[in-house]
Amino acid sequence: MNKIRVNLKEHSYDILIGTDILAELGGIVEANNWGKEIFLITDPLVNDLYGDRVRKGFKGKLTLIETRRGENHKTLSEAARVFDLLVRHGAHRDSLIVALGGGVVGDLAGFVAANYMRGIPYIQVPTTLLAQVDAAIGGKTAVNHPKGKNLIGAFYQPWLVFIDVKTLTSLPARELRTGLAEIVKYGMIKDAGFFKFLEENAHHLNTKAFEKEDTLRAALKLWQTIVAESAKIKAEVVEKDEKEAKLRMILNFGHTFGHAIESLTHYRSYNHGEAVAIGMVAAALVAQKIGILEPNVTARLSRLLDKLGLPSEIKNFQVARLMAGINIDKKVLGGKVNFVLPEKLGKVVIRDNVPAQAVKKVLIELGAK
Repeated sequence: MNKIRVNLKEHSYDILIGTDILAELGGIVEANNWGKEIFLITDPLVNDLYGDRVRKGFKGKLTLIETRRGENHKTLSEAARVFDLLVRHGAHRDSLIVALGGGVVGDLAGFVAANYMRGIPYIQVPTTLLAQVDAAIGGKTAVNHPKGKNLIGAFYQPWLVFIDVKTLTSLPARELRTGLAEIVKYGMIKDAGFFKFLEENAHHLNTKAFEKEDTLRAALKLWQTIVAESAKIKAEVVEKDEKEAKLRMILNFGHTFGHAIESLTHYRSYNHGEAVAIGMVAAALVAQKIGILEPNVTARLSRLLDKLGLPSEIKNFQVARLMAGINIDKKVLGGKVNFVLPEKLGKVVIRDNVPAQAVKKVLIELGAK
């Protein structure tokens, strides 16, 4: 099992990463005496797949709260429904929430934990690749607003992030690919060697190896290595800038464009990873336009995304609507958009003086009208 410590001023915690370890969570919770009552928040599909395995590790009672599935249900109204259920079941400040599921469940459960009785403990148990390498780590909790993604939220750190990479074997191919976009991001922003490792192993990063018993073990070992490296990079950034004062913004590479794409399609046409993949290419092209990035880096990025089955073009979008979406991004400070742009492989910079015309040209190059 890999163990990564996230060292923060007020509340530090561990990220534990292993294979087929879900049943061990209960023992860890009980050994640390983390909650008098345990509330398992998950969605119906994940509960069917993994709920019993998690419950098996707990000796005491777990109260199940099922949330509605999908990004379009990551809302204040769904959070209010969960608050009502916690009140009805008598949750107190010494209760513990266990968030079992993908990014939607983790974000929603974390938001609820941050606000119920001004904050109660919670544990992230991410079951999708995207959540394992990104959403579950760092304490960002939020729900969506009709005008934008994750606009209502708080920074609230979990007590533990508990990752079982065997849950990846139940993911559809498209869901696995969406997490790969965030993994590529880590290579682009912090680690050129990791980016090269992904290039060399791209042909293994799919669901095919999960289909045969003789390749499953090696595949899970590779995924555990990749998830651990991604978690380590994110933890290092979060440690230096817990609440996104400046440095942590580098984790939003590709997201300024990506969030605009997601919001304009109401989180349906493109999933998060697909939107971020397009956003990373857009950011690289903007960096080229303003003269801070060599074209070969953009070419390598595009090739890797293509090998992983991720898009790099946008169709049927209006430039004006995309520009409007970019301008309500959370990274707008003092009326200026903070763009995260690559300078070279493994290094990005934050720029708030990017000419709007350069951005528009890139959007047109990528297929917008």
